[in-house]
Amino acid sequence: MPPAIVRLAAGLSLRRFSPMPRLSRLFLLLSASLLVGTPLSAAPTPFARLQLEHTTLEVATITGDLLAPIDLAWGPDDHLWLTQLDGRVWRLDPATGERIPVLDLSSRIFHRRSHGLLTLAFHPWFATAPYVYLHYVYQVPTRGAQEIVRSRVVRCRWDGARLGEPETVFDEIPGASYHNGSRLAFGPDGKLYVSTGDAGHPSASLDPARLSGKILRLNPDGTIPADNPTPGSPVWTLGHRNAQGLAFAPNGRTYLSDHGANNDDEINLLEPGRNYGWPTIEGFVDRPHEIAAAKDHRFTEPLRAWTPTLATAGLAHYDHAAIPEWRGHLLLANLKGRALRMLPLNASGDAITGEHIFLQERLGRIRQVCVSPTGDVYLLTSNTDWHPRFQPWMYSGLPTEPDRIVRLRPLAPADSTRLAALPVWREDLTPLPLMSENWSLPPTTEALRAGQQLYALHCLPCHGPNGEGAPGLIPPLTNTDWVRNKNRILQVVLNGLSGPIEVNGVTYQQEMPAFRHLSDDDLAALLTYVRASFENNANAVIPNEVAEERKGLK
Repeated sequence: MPPAIVRLAAGLSLRRFSPMPRLSRLFLLLSASLLVGTPLSAAPTPFARLQLEHTTLEVATITGDLLAPIDLAWGPDDHLWLTQLDGRVWRLDPATGERIPVLDLSSRIFHRRSHGLLTLAFHPWFATAPYVYLHYVYQVPTRGAQEIVRSRVVRCRWDGARLGEPETVFDEIPGASYHNGSRLAFGPDGKLYVSTGDAGHPSASLDPARLSGKILRLNPDGTIPADNPTPGSPVWTLGHRNAQGLAFAPNGRTYLSDHGANNDDEINLLEPGRNYGWPTIEGFVDRPHEIAAAKDHRFTEPLRAWTPTLATAGLAHYDHAAIPEWRGHLLLANLKGRALRMLPLNASGDAITGEHIFLQERLGRIRQVCVSPTGDVYLLTSNTDWHPRFQPWMYSGLPTEPDRIVRLRPLAPADSTRLAALPVWREDLTPLPLMSENWSLPPTTEALRAGQQLYALHCLPCHGPNGEGAPGLIPPLTNTDWVRNKNRILQVVLNGLSGPIEVNGVTYQQEMPAFRHLSDDDLAALLTYVRASFENNANAVIPNEVAEERKGLK
């Protein structure tokens, strides 16, 4: 294990890892403005120039002070629209930077890690049907034993100032603590396309009867189009893992970016009814088991795959004369790769012929890219979400300020002299070396000692000194998936438990109080001790994981 990870584990086991504490006052001010619906405004601020082969682009911040934004789209009203994981929707004037909150879904969503309000899209005939479509994650009420997570697509009517009450368009999409997707987009055919993640069940991606790991195609009212590949089914394509980028070209081509596991992030060319292989096929059909599987089933290979993974996110097809070097090609936002990639397409659009890297490590993690009708390119950063806090060794030099929206547009001749002092950035010729995720933080001696003391105080009277419980009364903590499943044990200690449960094949009528009164540090130490002891041999819990689980409490 890299020394940096070991040091991190030692530092995080008992001490809360506090990301960017200097931002607290900014976020408090932002929250206050949200509550009263006050517009936030700041003039766009150029801060660099990006030199392409022939075109110079102005790089400017349009707005900042964003916390965990997730989607950015150019609206039919010539404004930018923005979603945040916490359930808020903003409308932004790109000329002035004025940002107005237009909807708050925080009471409806389940916000934790990558849960929450996800993506948005606009009705294709917005002038007569002014609907904004949204996709969000919610939790089905349970008795604490196991969370049930789902997601739904809703639409809200725009009255020129605010979005109205959500109307459900499509519901009961399977969810999980990770891999919920997603991307919403209306195609040239006027249909709504919805990408769904595999929701932690990879095999479901290949099952045409299940909604996980798919591209769904719907009518604007949520009904199923008559010309879908399978009559009566919303499934358009299958075999995806966690797709978060969807783009349409003028020639009708449809492109998708999909997150791989530790290998093979993908760009796919979508065709109706095709199977893109996950989890049987990762990237191209080039491993022995993949070659064998492809003899019996038809899989569609990606146009491009990356190992190590870049964390491929937002995707746009650039079709404007304003930036001729990018015209007719794909623009791909990278989270882990911390760059904007331009992917040249051949004339027919069915092959990627190269790769050009821009803004590498300049803005940090880039989640979304969208293009205005005038050819300006807008980027959304994602440096304040959960991932950098949980995997900080992957991100050296990540910006510590709030997230922002950045605009790229051709530098006007009149501005050349005025902006001459700004730094000039160019194409990055060498890809950034990338590290893989590591979720196997070992428990430290300090954490085990503190956890043992907390166990003796809070758990030993019921579960016993060796976690054996009491036959027929108290379930054991020894060698059980109830302890090894980190999400579930976190939910149990935060929510408490009532009703019958099955542990190691035995049913118990369990009643356990919630321990949410304990601090994040104490719960992390306690659970680290329980998971490392009693034949469970599981990895550590860090305080940030507890903090994220608390977000799901109601």
